[in-house]
Amino acid sequence: MAQGNNLQLKKWLYKQLITIPALLLLTASFYLTAPAVALAIQSDSLEIIGDGVTTPVTFTLAELEAMKQYEQVYSTINTYPTKRWYTARGVKLRNLLALAGMTEEAEMIKFISNDGYDVTLTVKELLEDKRYYFPGLKENHPSDGSIPGSPEGAQEVEPILALISAEGSDNPANMNDRDFLLLMLGQRAVTEQTNNLFLKYTSRIEVLTTAPEKWDSPKTSIPDGTVLPPGIMLELSNKGNDDDKIYYTLDGSTPTVNSPMFNWSASRWWPLRANDLESVNRPIELTEDTVLKAITIGPGREDSDVVTFTFTTDPTAVDPTKIPGGPPTGVTLDRNAIDLKVGATFQLQATIAPYNATDRSVTWSSSDTRTATVDNNGLVTVVGPGSATITVKTLVGKYISSCIVNGPEQDDDEGGAIIAGPVSPENEAQEDPLEPSAEEPLVEEIQEEELSVEEPPPLPEDDQQFVEDKVTADPATAPSKTPDKAPDSSDEPPVDELPVPDVKGQYLAEKDAVALASPAGDVSSEQPGSLTRQIFEMSLDVTVPLPLQEVQNELNIYTAAIFLFLFLSGISKKIVEYAKEL
Repeated sequence: MAQGNNLQLKKWLYKQLITIPALLLLTASFYLTAPAVALAIQSDSLEIIGDGVTTPVTFTLAELEAMKQYEQVYSTINTYPTKRWYTARGVKLRNLLALAGMTEEAEMIKFISNDGYDVTLTVKELLEDKRYYFPGLKENHPSDGSIPGSPEGAQEVEPILALISAEGSDNPANMNDRDFLLLMLGQRAVTEQTNNLFLKYTSRIEVLTTAPEKWDSPKTSIPDGTVLPPGIMLELSNKGNDDDKIYYTLDGSTPTVNSPMFNWSASRWWPLRANDLESVNRPIELTEDTVLKAITIGPGREDSDVVTFTFTTDPTAVDPTKIPGGPPTGVTLDRNAIDLKVGATFQLQATIAPYNATDRSVTWSSSDTRTATVDNNGLVTVVGPGSATITVKTLVGKYISSCIVNGPEQDDDEGGAIIAGPVSPENEAQEDPLEPSAEEPLVEEIQEEELSVEEPPPLPEDDQQFVEDKVTADPATAPSKTPDKAPDSSDEPPVDELPVPDVKGQYLAEKDAVALASPAGDVSSEQPGSLTRQIFEMSLDVTVPLPLQEVQNELNIYTAAIFLFLFLSGISKKIVEYAKEL
């Protein structure tokens, strides 16, 4: 009996010698190789292309490090919404775009990262609208982004591509290069949500002359002109309820980005906020006759038209939200025709009459799924050339409405081949790219009239001189110029603190030569914390080197191999010894 127990014990130990080391090896292998995977996604160069630049360029990491560096604390809010600080140091975007010869016709700028994400902003919202760091962001509440902070003491800041940064911190000593190149920009209002626009691993910038579309106007949960009992709760909505934010007023004035926001929490978070969503996206209580004006503001598009709703209150009126509206009497779509490129999407919105119909179920269909597909929520995706009719139908009453979707013509595709699936942003090559000749200089000389007060926005005097110096007097650090071609398919050094000037953040190559003037401009309406701001003095010959990533990756691989060999050698010996005893 004792011998049998010993045998069972030995078998159990044998199994543990197999299982436990395997788990340990798996964990250790992941730990050792994870840094190499993370580093592999970072950008080692920056390409600026598009029909909105005259001189497509590619900057190496060394060239970006050699440029004058701009350091600033940024206040931001994400779309949950949560308040936070960021600290960063990097290169001003307007300088990079000037070196690429951005034209007056440029309308939109698309930032593309190595991990497949992208952010598109209009030239106006990125470079013309004034953006700020709000030291009072966390007043009234330290984290809840739906409780506005104080706009007092706002300091104008520049949009940058950060080489080093610290998320959730206003301490420069916490900066590292984990997220470089990181697109960062300030807020136009203390409530504006911009954190969703902070793009990591930026590798390409496309400057486009395509005119931006306009956001869809907000809608109300109760039709305009309805007589309501006092105290009724009104809700606002738009198509996305995501990055597109609804701003409103109740006194008849025109809403702007500084007005109250309705949809603080984006729709992507609603499943996680089922119990407290109404405490964030708060319905509007109507207690008297009200003129409500609303506008949609968000990134990458023009503001929507301002819509006006007039409501009259009457104590004898019946709450229309408590009256069943009966079966549907019709359905309409917000668009009857759209033109899209292959891979592009468009969200159709169906409106069912009456607004309080008892059954609002609908089905979606496409007449030709080789051209366009549609999901159960009305999201259309163009997958090939030609035309297709997208139809929505009510389940009750069978009312229908249609929209014609035009993809590209057959001849627009190379060899007339039908593209069977969506194309990623990286595969959307610029049409008719500019290819500079070999005789052209690396960067064309930037004339002062091209940096006029009107279009495009001027560089401050010191930044303008920086661009001219880079072009004419510093060929060793001039950017490498490459033809505009179709793109391929496919926690660190502390920084000593210096006195903080009481001005907006800017380059500090020489403090005596700093120009404090900046172009005046109105705070426009559009969508997306800290202690005292800290600015640091930088020069071209004093830079903070970034880690040598290739060496780090190779060391990690060698370390993993050695570890696995030694570990397996010791364990295998023990396994053989125990196996002999069985």
